[in-house]
Amino acid sequence: MKLLVLGSFVQACCWKVERLPLQGESLTADALSIEAGGKGLNVAIGSRRLAPYAQVDVILGVGKDAAADGLLQLLADERVGSQHVYRLSSQSGYGSGHIAADGQNAIAVYPGPNLLLKAEHADLAAAVIEAADLVYGQFETSLAVLTRAFNIAKQVPKDRQPLTVLNPSPWQPIPAELLDCVDVMVVNEVEATALLKLENPLSGFDLARATRTIEPVLDSFWTYFKGEWLIVTLGDQGSLAWQRNAPHDSPVSSTAFDIQAVDTVGAGDAFASALCVALARKDTPMALALKEANACGALVAKQLGVLDALPGRAKLDEYLSIH
Repeated sequence: MKLLVLGSFVQACCWKVERLPLQGESLTADALSIEAGGKGLNVAIGSRRLAPYAQVDVILGVGKDAAADGLLQLLADERVGSQHVYRLSSQSGYGSGHIAADGQNAIAVYPGPNLLLKAEHADLAAAVIEAADLVYGQFETSLAVLTRAFNIAKQVPKDRQPLTVLNPSPWQPIPAELLDCVDVMVVNEVEATALLKLENPLSGFDLARATRTIEPVLDSFWTYFKGEWLIVTLGDQGSLAWQRNAPHDSPVSSTAFDIQAVDTVGAGDAFASALCVALARKDTPMALALKEANACGALVAKQLGVLDALPGRAKLDEYLSIH
């Protein structure tokens, strides 16, 4: 199995607080964690742990600083390919997060060199992209490198063409050139509301209510989305997946695992990691892919921090065997 991740790297600093601070308020934190983070980085490392036999490569823009030095050592330790990590500025990206006791969070990110990646960096990785089983992208990296990488993937002959998976987060409108190259779209409640042009946000909806809300707009969605799957994650409710030409009112669904959330930062990346590994296996039923992805999200949400919480295959299998 070969996966290529259009990554992002930020040195993540997270403060654990009793509740999220109000505007202008200062609170005393109970704990602090500092670790390498970023949506793409988490997905690359999470995928590698879940598929220890796989080749996982990442395209990253980083700084010329100690944070980037630490990142390169981390990639080596996790056996993630770093030949397409580029030092593009003096300072790497940084992120700050406040994590409340109930698991809610508020995050600010300085993307830095993540946004300095250009289409040419995808061209340099063309051989890796063309050989991949799956290419994953998200919106903490530059649209230029992301669009070019997906275009390269779609130029591969159909019989060995990589599956392209996009999580448009943080949300911004998706350029048509990129949208036309996406096979699997993965969105949370906020992103789904914008993508599907829903009148009301999906936040707080259970699986049944979300299905009833999304169903009426799917015919319109499939006219401008050429891909095969739409996957919507609903946090502690679970996840839904609609396939092109399948009945709108009967999506593949998977309920969430019942946990006490400690820190929801990174749960979506853990979900994406498991989903990508399952889809790259090519013969995994979507119902099982969603169940494994929900389980990985739950395992991360149960702990403070992300990297240490991203599970390996053995831990995921153990968790599924008792739940």
